[in-house]
Amino acid sequence: KIDEFRKAVEQHLPADGKKAVFATAWLATDNVFVALMREHFPEVLSGMNLVAIDTLHLFPTTLECAKLVQEKYGKQALWKKPDGVATLDEFVAKYGDCEEMDSADFDFVSKVEPFQRALAECEKDILITGRRMDQAAQRISLDLWEDGKRTLNPMANFSWQDIIDYVDTHGVPVNEGHNFAYRCDAPIEATKRHLPDLPWTKVPLGKPFWQATSEELRGNPPAAMTYVFKSFGDMHTTVPVEPHESERTGRFVRQAKTECGIHTRTTSAGAPHGGNLVDLMVKDAAQAKSLVSACVKTVELNERQACDVFCLVNGAFSPLTGFMDETAYNSVVKDMRLPEKQLFGLPVTLDLKDVTGLNAGDKVLLRYNNEDVAVMEASSIWKPNKVVEAKECYGTSSLEHPSVEALVTEMGDFYVGGRLHGLSSPKFPYTVQTPAEVRATLPAGKDVVAFQNRNPIHKAHFELLKCAQQDVKDSVLLVHPTCGPTQPGDIDGVVRIGTYEALKKETAEEFPMFRWAYLPYSMKMAGPREAIQHMIIRKNYGATHFIIGRDMAGTKSTITGDDFYGAYDAQETGKKFSSELGVTVTHYEN
Repeated sequence: KIDEFRKAVEQHLPADGKKAVFATAWLATDNVFVALMREHFPEVLSGMNLVAIDTLHLFPTTLECAKLVQEKYGKQALWKKPDGVATLDEFVAKYGDCEEMDSADFDFVSKVEPFQRALAECEKDILITGRRMDQAAQRISLDLWEDGKRTLNPMANFSWQDIIDYVDTHGVPVNEGHNFAYRCDAPIEATKRHLPDLPWTKVPLGKPFWQATSEELRGNPPAAMTYVFKSFGDMHTTVPVEPHESERTGRFVRQAKTECGIHTRTTSAGAPHGGNLVDLMVKDAAQAKSLVSACVKTVELNERQACDVFCLVNGAFSPLTGFMDETAYNSVVKDMRLPEKQLFGLPVTLDLKDVTGLNAGDKVLLRYNNEDVAVMEASSIWKPNKVVEAKECYGTSSLEHPSVEALVTEMGDFYVGGRLHGLSSPKFPYTVQTPAEVRATLPAGKDVVAFQNRNPIHKAHFELLKCAQQDVKDSVLLVHPTCGPTQPGDIDGVVRIGTYEALKKETAEEFPMFRWAYLPYSMKMAGPREAIQHMIIRKNYGATHFIIGRDMAGTKSTITGDDFYGAYDAQETGKKFSSELGVTVTHYEN
């Protein structure tokens, strides 16, 4: 394992360590990494940055362990705290009590935002993590090197046993909280083990629990149940577990997630949502043929569904790797977040009118315009509550909202979710560009201002574009209209594109900093939540800024003509989540 570690470091890290950043939580694996670097790559360790986040909710023993590691290996960490606060009392006064905060909000203000600040300060090029494949199911396929994210996971192949063996052999400092056993007469639910005054006895072992014998752990006579701390995060989200359980078992036990957000929500301007641009296209012809032959059902897609497939297989909906399953769907509908708490504006689902004979685990062939476009591994089949979906996503369940009316009366009664394997990108009667294709046209180091529109472009639009490009100094302007289905009465996509092509031709010489691309996306007219969806899509296309004008993605009652959303609701929502997405809202009132 150490030979693999050394090879990975030699291959991917600069010899002087510059612009390489290791994110440490002072866990046993993190501390072993520092020890290995000091022994094998002292110059790299000296030049790189260790970044540590004091959330103000850490165990006191974690802070003590941090001091020991920094002293022993002669490497001081760059510490960051939540913005604008230095103590727990100040945190509560500014942000609220951690038990009362939404978990996604807590993680962002206490971990993600400070970490993003640290990465910017370090001018990070390569991120190094202490993640291991044996820690959780979500990490089982962890690569040593993630090229798209420029992330090195040098400890990926180490096991928990490898870590503690190295700790014991080399005297690596570890959290003193490992040195206690919690004995009780009956099991205590994991979701209650954070509470005070529990019916257990805290017993000092005088050494890390893994060095103790079974009798030392359980006592004599042996306790019915014994727990130990195998990992340490924030005090309110970490609990002791049984000695044989995984470290991650004791983390986030009261929350529907397995990551704090450091590895899933940290972002930067211009980076894809989730850190890596998803590409689901199957490159091997034999694999594609095998996938098709395994399908038990064929679905002919409509244009709306084909637009979703395009966005999924080409990464416009990154980090999604397929149509949402029921868990992800419910999470996005209710909280506008994926299960791992990344923002996502609206659900992306495949609706079917009939699922007779279709079972979870089956493969489904998706076709559009007489061409095989994808194979879906159906992992989830359910009948959604569309009234709840409408109320949460559109802010109304009224059929006077054209998209709600379509949701209830036109779309299929069942949703099917699962991973997609792209066979051929869906073809449309207009030229479209993938995120990778657009990114290839963007000059490095420049801000990119994206403009979304579902209507034909006119002179007033173009004046706004000129202003936006001038307002963001030395930027590129990405003109990126949607060309898929919209609401009844809107002008056809092909006609809309004609207006853009004409203006592109007229202005090409005078405005070389403009880029033009067309997106096959079906508008939902969901106002504020759709603004977030558009920000995510343009982020995946390389945008650092996004224009939100008056009443973006808004619509009116088909009966009274009244607006469903306020004129600036979309702007305010976009600005609220701008920092988290790493996309600056360029807003105009008209």
